Formats: sequence, structure tokens, C-alpha cells
Amino acid sequence: MVKQLRKMLLIGISISLVSEVYINLFSDSFRVSLSVIIFPLFLLIYKNINIVKTSLITGSTVFIFRSFLLLVSNNNINYIIRTNYAVILFYVLYGVLFYIMRLRDDDKKLGNLFLGICTCDFIANLSEIILRVNSIKDIEIPNVLRILIIIAIIRGFIVTVIINALKYYKLLIVKKEHEERYRNLILMISNLKSEIYFMKKNSDYIENVMRNSYQLYEGISKSKEISDMENLALTIAKDVHEIKKDYERVIKGIEALFENEFKYNIMSMKTIMNILEQSTLKMLISEKKDIDLKFQLEEDFKTDKHYALISILRNLINNAIEAVGNIDNKGQITVIQLADEEKYFFRVIDNGIGIKDENKELIFKPGFSTKFNSITGDIYRGLGLALVRDIVKNYFQGNIEVHSNNNRGTIFEVEIPRKALEV
Repeated sequence: MVKQLRKMLLIGISISLVSEVYINLFSDSFRVSLSVIIFPLFLLIYKNINIVKTSLITGSTVFIFRSFLLLVSNNNINYIIRTNYAVILFYVLYGVLFYIMRLRDDDKKLGNLFLGICTCDFIANLSEIILRVNSIKDIEIPNVLRILIIIAIIRGFIVTVIINALKYYKLLIVKKEHEERYRNLILMISNLKSEIYFMKKNSDYIENVMRNSYQLYEGISKSKEISDMENLALTIAKDVHEIKKDYERVIKGIEALFENEFKYNIMSMKTIMNILEQSTLKMLISEKKDIDLKFQLEEDFKTDKHYALISILRNLINNAIEAVGNIDNKGQITVIQLADEEKYFFRVIDNGIGIKDENKELIFKPGFSTKFNSITGDIYRGLGLALVRDIVKNYFQGNIEVHSNNNRGTIFEVEIPRKALEV
């Protein structure tokens, strides 16, 4: 209540100030001011305030404000009251008519709003003229009515145009907000798809680990001398099985949010590149790494070997990120897909620290790594490039080569036959 009263007082003060922009008609006491354009705008914009109370407070405030200004030059209290009292009737009558005609309703058509505001303006002005008739000399009723109608039409037109412009602007803002929310929703869905994809991909690897661990357990269980290794292998299989079940629960929960389930039996190369780009960018942002990342696609195609292909490229990209992490210049990583009649070529290029000549023959061996954790001192296991070579050579019957100069960057190039990739 106090908040609304404060708002109504502010409206009254604002109208009082604006009412000083005016011209006199018929007599010195009758004004045509800019305030009658601003007043209905306040009533239409601030829909939570009481129209009649606001009109009464506004009329009283304008009366007090004008009386105070007139008091500076004229000490005749009767003259001051006689000159200004009609303004209270004007605003009260304007507000009552505004309320009765329900001009604030949202479903009010623009034409009806215009006619309603013109009616409020005309009747309120006419009533003020009738109160001041004794002070107006040589009054001609037809001429007065014609002028009041013209004034009402002009001010009503201005108010209607401003209200229409505000509604249009509001629609633009709402549309912009909706578009922004829609873009964020699309981005969120894209990110979820990427996350689900990697979870499904990892579920396949977990399944393989679980199967291999169990086979190891069966093999070890035949030997009575190594029961500890038997228990360890069984524990690994059980733990991986639990992880796989949790993965499946999360995947089903996320998929339930969408109408259609995510199906990845076949995937285009364009989608693969997009998944890799979005997930890598998100990782770079989360780790606050300033690296320029570019993906270039020459020829799109569809494949059902997308899990293996993403494993290759993601490991090479991660390796490139590590390589550019300690250089003075800004890191740059480019992933390029090329093609000829028989093969697809995938290149991951970085401007990182490069590979020493003596290490080029060792980087694809399991366990070899030059990277270590500077905080804990732990050496990384060095399985990424070994996994890449194994998939390229044994799964795709392809080839992988590395071209690198120490401190000048590295290029990993993977060649895969078309028939091994294309559906």
C-alpha cells in the first residue's frame, strides 16, 4: 500500500511539472498542457495502481503546485483557489471516465483506445470550461466545442501512437528474449547429445573391459596358485559392471527428457566433427585454456564406426592440447578431414612443443609418456597414442604417421580406407 501511494505521488509530481508546458486558451486560467498526454500513459503503463485514487492525488498535487507558483506573485488566496480549483475536477473526471470505459484492459483494440482517450479528454476539458464560464468572455459554444474536439483528437492520437510503439517495442524485447532462450535450449540439447554420445561410447568400452576382466577371472580361477589375482580380476569386473549400470540409468534419464531417443547407429562425418568441436571447446573453457580451435571438413559421409573414429580423433586432439599447453605463443589446433577416391585422411595439427626425434619411434608404445603431473609428480600412463594406433591399424586396416619438429609443432595424419568407414 505504501509502495503504491509513493508511486501515485510520484505520478502527481511528474504531471505537475509537465503541466507547466502549456498554452492558454479562452482565458488565462484555462490551459492546454502536455501533461494530459503523459497522464493516460502513466495509467496505462502502471496497471497495479488505482485509477481513481491516482487521478484524485494527481489533481490535488497539480492544484497545490500551481497555487504555490501563483502565490509567489499574488497573495490573494481567493484568486489563487478560484483560478486553480477546476484542475482537480479535470483529473478526477478524466480518471473516472478512464476507469468506467476500462481503457486499461489488455484486449482493448487500438481504435477503441483512441476513441476512449479522446472522450476522456473532451469531457474533462468541457467540464472545466463550464466551471470557468464566468471567467471566459465572448465565448462561442460551437467554436469552443470544435477546438476541444481537435485538442482531444490530437492528444488522443499522440497517446495511442506512443502506446502502440511501446507495445511493439515490448513485443520485440519478448521476441528477442524468446529467441535467446530458444538458442540456449538448442545449445543445451546439443551439449546433452554430445554428453550422451560419449557416455554411450564409454559404455561400450566398459562392456569390453567387463567382459575381458571376467574372462581373465575364468582363466586365473583354473590356477590354484594365484587366487589373489583371481579375486582382483573378479572385483574389477564387478566394479565396471556397476559403473555401466549407472551410466545406463543416467542415459535413460536424460533421454526421457526428450520426445525422441538419441540413436547413433549411423552418424555423418559432419555430426562427428560438430560433437568433437563442441565438447573440446567446452573443455577448453572449463580449464581456461586460450587455444584457437579449427575444424575443416572436405567431404561428408555416413559411418557406423563413429565410436572408434571419435576415439582416434579425440585422443589426438587431447594430445595436441597437451602439446600447446607450455608454449609462449597462443596455441593453435586444426583438425582437417580430406579425401581421395580410395581413402579418407584425418590430420590433427598443432603448434606445440613438438616431438624429439629419439621419441618418434616410442610414442605409440603402451606406457611411454613424456608427460607428468607437476603437482603430484605422477607420470601419465601413455595409453592414448597406443590406443589410436591399435584402432587405426587393426580395426580400420589404416595407417598413422607423425611429422614433427621439436618446438615447431606436430602433425598426426591418419589414413583410413573408404570401405572401412562408409556405410
